[in-house]
Amino acid sequence: MGRVKEQLINDEMAIAHLTNQMADDGYEYSEWLKSEEFIEYVNAEIDNTKPIYSETDIMRATRYASNQITIPPSEVGKEVYDMLFSEKIEEYLSLGRNEL
Repeated sequence: MGRVKEQLINDEMAIAHLTNQMADDGYEYSEWLKSEEFIEYVNAEIDNTKPIYSETDIMRATRYASNQITIPPSEVGKEVYDMLFSEKIEEYLSLGRNEL
């Protein structure tokens, strides 16, 4: 009977420790929600969701790519043409809208 009682006491102590730990974690989390770090974190996450290029940028890049490629797709094949087209779009977007 002593071992069972000892095990129950150990289990109760472990549960009490976990309960205290959870309360501490909850307190730390609520304090973090009020901190400047949290505000910076949220702002950074919002910035990550903003598109880098506008629809106008993409449309202009597509037009630029279309005008720059003088080889018809039938001459080089679809895969090569698609690769060239993609490269020209990247070129336009990486060089900047005002430089081209």
